[in-house]
Amino acid sequence: MQRAADRLKTKISWLDSKHSFSFSRHYDPRNTHHGLLLVNNDDIVTAGKGFETHPHEDMEIVTWVLQGSLVHQDYVGHNGLIYPGLAQRMSAGTGIMHSEKNDS
Repeated sequence: MQRAADRLKTKISWLDSKHSFSFSRHYDPRNTHHGLLLVNNDDIVTAGKGFETHPHEDMEIVTWVLQGSLVHQDYVGHNGLIYPGLAQRMSAGTGIMHSEKNDS
């Protein structure tokens, strides 16, 4: 188990992210998941920026926002605003393309 202060970090121009498990260039075979949970990231996304359209499959994705708001769009035309007090669950099943961006 990894302490919060010891989490791996990714910091780029529009994203400050802390990873609880192995992620991208931070691969550690001893820290790939917890039960069925594969990813747990704390992300701070710069206003007006975010994750461009990208794929997922065979997973459930839960997003919750602590401050501000996040715009979600997917390839079948769903659009939504995620804000504090609201959680979003997305089933990626056989595949989905989506984007998430800071609405500020």
